[in-house]
Amino acid sequence: MFCSSTFVFTAAVSLLFQTVGAFQRSTLYRDRKISYANFDKPDFEQRLSAAKVTSFLVKDSAFDCPFKCVGEPRCFSFNIAVYPDSKGLYLCELLATDKYRAKNNLEVNATFHHHSPLSPCKSNPCQNDGNCIPDFELNSYHCECKAGYAGTHCEACKFDFEDEISGWVRTGTAFNNQPTYGDNPTARGCEVPANQQGDWWIGSYENRSSKEKPAGQIQYDAPQGTLTSPIFNIKGKNILFLIGGGCDMSTTRAELIVGNQIVRKATGKCSEMMVRETWDVQEFIGQRAHVKVVDVSSDDWGHINFDDLKGDISCEQD
Repeated sequence: MFCSSTFVFTAAVSLLFQTVGAFQRSTLYRDRKISYANFDKPDFEQRLSAAKVTSFLVKDSAFDCPFKCVGEPRCFSFNIAVYPDSKGLYLCELLATDKYRAKNNLEVNATFHHHSPLSPCKSNPCQNDGNCIPDFELNSYHCECKAGYAGTHCEACKFDFEDEISGWVRTGTAFNNQPTYGDNPTARGCEVPANQQGDWWIGSYENRSSKEKPAGQIQYDAPQGTLTSPIFNIKGKNILFLIGGGCDMSTTRAELIVGNQIVRKATGKCSEMMVRETWDVQEFIGQRAHVKVVDVSSDDWGHINFDDLKGDISCEQD
């Protein structure tokens, strides 16, 4: 009985709200004059384990619970019991969130069905495991991206080291204490700042890998190694980054690698201050690539500074 009545509710209420609120695109709308909602078909035998606004016992599981949610300003979704109690009443749980914001809390439960409002989030538009946050009033959404990703749909790479260096591959020891926190060169008495973007950057001479470490600590030029980015897609003409440190292209450099070939290189200016460099990569549009940061020197200025890799690149999943 519940399954059939639920579909009746979905169709009937959808039609009602399309009529009453035809001028609105909203799937959940409230103001002083009118409140309405368009709930999606139920997630059968699933319960959203989330903060409850309140709960009721209702007679009509298909209509009473959704209308109570619409009338409660703090309600964004609800769970409804599959089976009535001994008095023929159904437990209705009004929730302060929805299945998109709390996607990890939708659990298999044979005694409940869950309803959230319709949303474009249903099509999973956010890439790279981003979280889709619905705006029911505008029938829209935005994506909250995981570390390392940016863009409207979390499709773009974000290599600014503000979220550590997850996904980058180290060899050797030069980058074991990276990323570096703050303007460590200034703290140790250099005449020029690092000119990093944000708080975190790569500096193979530096040894301040946490906020708690005293500023100004160094590991000198002796360590050597490489640091390789995750694979990304070249989508347009430019790749930009900050680079500083040593100025010997043969020993301290950043490389762009496409198809196992080094196609672009850059080095510093024997200065701790990083400057913006740009690679023209138009000829490689549509190809996959990665960047390798190289430090294979233990001599004076045998270190490299690097930060804020960005541009016409994306980390879209295939």
